[in-house]
Amino acid sequence: MKQVTLRKPLSLIFVFLVLNACSGVSVKDPLPDKEVVYEERAVILGTMVEWSLVGRISLDDGDRGGSGKLQWQVKAGNSELDFHGAMGRGAWHLQIGPEAAILKEANGIEQIAPGVDSLIQDRMGWPIPVEALQWWVRGLAAPGDSAQKELDPNGLLISLDQFGWKVNFGRYDSTTGISLPKRLNATRDNYRVKLAVSRWQMAASTNNYDAVH
Repeated sequence: MKQVTLRKPLSLIFVFLVLNACSGVSVKDPLPDKEVVYEERAVILGTMVEWSLVGRISLDDGDRGGSGKLQWQVKAGNSELDFHGAMGRGAWHLQIGPEAAILKEANGIEQIAPGVDSLIQDRMGWPIPVEALQWWVRGLAAPGDSAQKELDPNGLLISLDQFGWKVNFGRYDSTTGISLPKRLNATRDNYRVKLAVSRWQMAASTNNYDAVH
């Protein structure tokens, strides 16, 4: 009796070899959408109810300017900013609460106003967007107005157009898993506000985040 040898079709053998060769190759997950990453980061920063920074601020209107040391602390919706040497006016202290803003100068002059931006504009003559800066400095668009954002592949702000200001972010440093801007440059017409952060401190309700650079 003649023995019959069964042969696998060449096409099946080829498929088997290809699948076997590919079995050891790992397929990387696609990168998450950068807008989604940006929103997730905004939520994380929203849980950090207390934060502070130390750095230097520089102000310029095209004709005159000044720079100095800035300390900014936020607790439970209240902000306190200490300026030393900014705008050539020596030291001044700014308190921002839900109902009023108070500006205290080193010469003893004190002024109170319902809004901080109008207070700064009236007293100092500079349109410093303090309310928006509280968001921009953390690498977030401020609420209340549409903003044109440019994000990097990691969902971090590269540039932002909001309230008539063009904001550029120099670089970020990661602090216990959260990236925060180190440099910010905001311009509107001839006005320029530059901020360089040397130290960040972030605190959530149960966890503390510290970074000293």
